[in-house]
Amino acid sequence: MTANQTTPASFSIYNASAGSGKTFTLVKEYLKIILTANKPDAYRNILAITFTNKAVHEMKSRVIENLSQFASNTPSEGAVTLMEIISKETKLPAHKIQEKAQQIIKHLIHNYAAFDISTIDKFTHKVIRAFAHDLELPVSFEVSLDTENLVMEAVDALISQAGDDQALTKLLIDFTMEKTDDDKSWDISREIVETSKLIVNENNRQEISLLKDYSIDQFASLKQDLLNLCTEIESSNQTMAMQLIQSITAMGISLSSFSGGYFPKHLQSIAGGNFNPKNKLYREIDDIKILKAAADQHLILQAIPTFLEALAVIYAQYERRDFYKACIKNSTPLSLLN
Repeated sequence: MTANQTTPASFSIYNASAGSGKTFTLVKEYLKIILTANKPDAYRNILAITFTNKAVHEMKSRVIENLSQFASNTPSEGAVTLMEIISKETKLPAHKIQEKAQQIIKHLIHNYAAFDISTIDKFTHKVIRAFAHDLELPVSFEVSLDTENLVMEAVDALISQAGDDQALTKLLIDFTMEKTDDDKSWDISREIVETSKLIVNENNRQEISLLKDYSIDQFASLKQDLLNLCTEIESSNQTMAMQLIQSITAMGISLSSFSGGYFPKHLQSIAGGNFNPKNKLYREIDDIKILKAAADQHLILQAIPTFLEALAVIYAQYERRDFYKACIKNSTPLSLLN
């Protein structure tokens, strides 16, 4: 082989985000294959698979629509553009593309069943049915995708074990009490069902597999550790806020020098354990308003960076606490997945 010779690629990968024209590219490549083939029924030998029935319909529609436009004496502007692209990439002149498209369309009309673009599920189902005898399956087997009922049956079976399994019983009772305390329905089955759907969701398969070896007792221990961490964070933030108030006073700054007293009230709410993240947070210098007539205005301006730095730490700890709380909220239903 000389340096100028190249071998055709075994396969091509098109890596693109949503809405960037993947379907257009795939349809174009499909059309290039059937238009450059020697026979008008080359589509019989093409395996095209995708994920959803919607995508199948779109692919088929676009292939047929473009072939029809190519075969027409008055193709649309979009079809002309695509013909030009295909002509450039395949070296086929436009009249040859039109001629070949007419032959393919005529053939497709009489053999549409052989024009096979299908979902992965349909393709694997066809392969399995072809080897049903070898796999010792009934020839007339059916595939059921009723995961909803399957999950509900599994949850019902789980709840029915209450009273027999001590650890499970305690967990279910605690879960019920938690929901009651939050003014929610005591019926826990619905929430367990929603969590259980993670098992049949391929997007969560890797994460869920990490939990398979954890026992109920281990989840309970983890939950208690997280509760302890939340308590520690709240206590730490209360102490920091109280120290910040004391340092303001020690600097000779009057709490009444702040406009409306909002800033000291914010610190006092944190010190009292009444922090509300929906209230105004102080992150920028301009967020702290000072009375124009305040005699200690210069002292406050000098100290504001220190105030904001301390509050940034407090806010970050609250964010971590909220993350832990979210983990706690989901720990009970997740512990039931096994």
